[in-house]
Amino acid sequence: MKAIVIGATGTIGKGIVNRLEKEGYEVIAASRNGEHKIDINDPNSVNAFFVNIDSVDAVVCAAGSAAFTPINEIDEEKLQLSFNSKLGGQIRVAQKALEKLNENGAVILTGGMFAYDPWPSTSVLAAVNKGLEGFALGATKDIEDGRRVIVSHPPLLSETAERMEMDTTPWPNTDKVSDMYWNAIGNAKNGDVVYLEGYEPK
Repeated sequence: MKAIVIGATGTIGKGIVNRLEKEGYEVIAASRNGEHKIDINDPNSVNAFFVNIDSVDAVVCAAGSAAFTPINEIDEEKLQLSFNSKLGGQIRVAQKALEKLNENGAVILTGGMFAYDPWPSTSVLAAVNKGLEGFALGATKDIEDGRRVIVSHPPLLSETAERMEMDTTPWPNTDKVSDMYWNAIGNAKNGDVVYLEGYEPK
């Protein structure tokens, strides 16, 4: 079995790479600065990356940026960053990944908990994460051969909370979050939105 993890050097990405390798997958670990380079903000970079990829069984995207900002500070630059990167970038990845995906394979995109449990200053993030759900739902009408597009909504990670100087106690670590992605690859249906057990919407 073969998988691509985009954003492989990030906190979530590292955990996914480790989990897939433990499960026996051959993993192509892709990022902006690694051996396998891809910048999801740049359509040419996405196209160039997938041209050189043979068929795979899973593509996980844990990359993309969006603005963390209060409503009165939203400007065009922050909107374009968010829409081009975390939303548009992942749609670019999904489109190209589906062309390389084996029958019954999975493309997993990464939203986040602000889709269902927003904090102050997360309105743009919430919109982008919900937008990924809409994309996956619409994609179900175009996809055949058992291939799937799935959206994962991980909670805040304890490693991220520590960097933000927050209490890490309520949050899972990257190893735990990687369980969600692993389960989605094996069990989630096309168009599903998945959550880590214990961190589902209330």
